[in-house]
Amino acid sequence: MYNNIDLVSGDVSIIYFKREEKLNTLTLDMVNDIKNAMEEVKDTARCVIIEGKRNFSAGADIKQFRDLNPIDAYSFHRKLNELAFYFRDYNVPVISVLNGYVLGGGLELSLSTDIRVCSKNAQLGQPEINIGVNAGAGGNVILPHVIGRNRALYMILTGEKIDAQTAYNFGLVDIISDDAHNEALRIASMIAKKPIETVIFAKRAVNKSFMNSINIDMDYEASLFGLLFSSGETRKKINEFFNKK
Repeated sequence: MYNNIDLVSGDVSIIYFKREEKLNTLTLDMVNDIKNAMEEVKDTARCVIIEGKRNFSAGADIKQFRDLNPIDAYSFHRKLNELAFYFRDYNVPVISVLNGYVLGGGLELSLSTDIRVCSKNAQLGQPEINIGVNAGAGGNVILPHVIGRNRALYMILTGEKIDAQTAYNFGLVDIISDDAHNEALRIASMIAKKPIETVIFAKRAVNKSFMNSINIDMDYEASLFGLLFSSGETRKKINEFFNKK
C-alpha cells in the first residue's frame, strides 16, 4: 500500500521506514506516506512507533536539493515542519526508535516524537552545514529547547556526529538500550494499557506549554533555509557533495 514505509497496525502500531538502500533519507513521498499511515491508524492505535530496520534516517535526500530555487526550498522545509507538527499534535504518543544513522531531518523529526529510544549503535548529528544549508525541520528551534543553546550550537556549527552515550548525556535521547526495538515495544505496550483519554490529555497539556512560539520560529527557520538557496557558496557545496558521490 505504501512505497516508502511498512505499517503494522494494532493497539501499538509500528511504521517501518523502508528506503534502507538510501539510508532512509526523506523525500516528499516518504513524508506523505508516514503521515497517511498515521492517519490510517489514528482512531485505533493507542501508541505509534516509528523506526528503520538498520537506520532511522540520514536526513533529507540531497538529490532533491540540486535544482531547488529559494521558494521551492522554503516549501520543502515547510513540508517537513508539517510532519514534525503532526507528530506533536497526534493524539496518542509517538515513540521513535533511533538506530544507525540519525542525521539532519531524521534527527529533527525524532525531536518531535514523544519518547526517543536509542540503540547503542546510533550516530546522531546535524550535518547540514557541510553542504551550506541550515536545519530542515526544527533543528535551530527545537534542538536548543531539548539540549540547551550551547550544545545545540556545537552540533549545528560543527556538523559532527555524536554517539548514543553522548546523546544521552546531552538529553537528546531518553533511553539507551541494547535492543531499542523491544524496549520501545515494552514502553508502548505499557502506555497502551493506560486510560486513553488520560494519555491524550496528558500529552496535550505538556505540548501546549511548548508550542506557542515554536510555530513562528520554525517558519522563520524555513525562510532562512529557502534564502540559502540563493547563495553561491551553498550551490557550490551541494555540487561538491554530488561530485564526491
